[in-house]
Amino acid sequence: MNAFFTCLARLAGIGCLSLALVGCGPQEVPNLQGKTMGTTWSLQAVGADEALRVLIQTHLDQREAVFSHWKADSPLSQFNASTSTNWVPVPLELVRIIEVAHEVARETEGALDVTLGPQVEAWGFGGKPEQADKPGLEHVGWRHLAWREAPPALKKDAPEVRLNVAAVAEGFLLDELVARLRAEGLQNFLLELGGEVFASGHAPDGGPWRVGLQSPDGIPGNTLERLPLTDACISTSGSYRHRYEKEGHTYSHIIDPRTGRPITHRLVSVTVIHPRAVLADGYATALMVLGPEKGREVAQRLSLRVIWLEEE
Repeated sequence: MNAFFTCLARLAGIGCLSLALVGCGPQEVPNLQGKTMGTTWSLQAVGADEALRVLIQTHLDQREAVFSHWKADSPLSQFNASTSTNWVPVPLELVRIIEVAHEVARETEGALDVTLGPQVEAWGFGGKPEQADKPGLEHVGWRHLAWREAPPALKKDAPEVRLNVAAVAEGFLLDELVARLRAEGLQNFLLELGGEVFASGHAPDGGPWRVGLQSPDGIPGNTLERLPLTDACISTSGSYRHRYEKEGHTYSHIIDPRTGRPITHRLVSVTVIHPRAVLADGYATALMVLGPEKGREVAQRLSLRVIWLEEE
């Protein structure tokens, strides 16, 4: 990317973007790693061992089997494929991720919408080729979806309604894993999933963990700034992450629910820092959809800690 960027943030002096883990001092810290949902995860913690790696991987495998829109046998995919407009039983965690996505949508004037599944697929970001004829928005919107916890179930008002929870899934899973690791007695660790990072407790040197922020066109691992982070998640949503070019136009994977089209404003990325990873994840996406002006209004109203990166 050859464009110039400006960053306006509550955290002064940080003019950078995507997330990277960086060193924590002279003490060697075990680094566990694995793969899930088409991405990777890693854990840095003193005392991390094979048992923790198995715990994390097993949990992620179980959730991928529920949330995946790639696997035909997942409850999410089965709900999408169903033509029924009656209640469809689903695992409780699927209902809960829908509930928190709706919370973010309510706070951001509908900028986050899990019913955008057909549009995501039509633009070529759902594992299928781009469709020449894009679907309309008549089956998009929270009004088409109902949910309940007891017994857990989802209900749609038209067979065409399809869900995609990718905008909050990684944050949701991070929160679950943080709770599980702490229940196992691990208090000080750095957990990363798909580029989102949760810092729990302190680094081995007794200070806060430090997370590197990297520019969109930077070399992986070459950080521009190191941000101290304690008991919080940092999540970035950016138009540079997943995109393609066609006939001189660049199309981002971030779809605006109001238009059914990829965003086109000058905002390149939004990074949100929040104690709950799922909210950092969801708000980052929603603010990207809203754009630089409306996004700042909403972020200020919600008292969010945000780093903005714009194309001049």
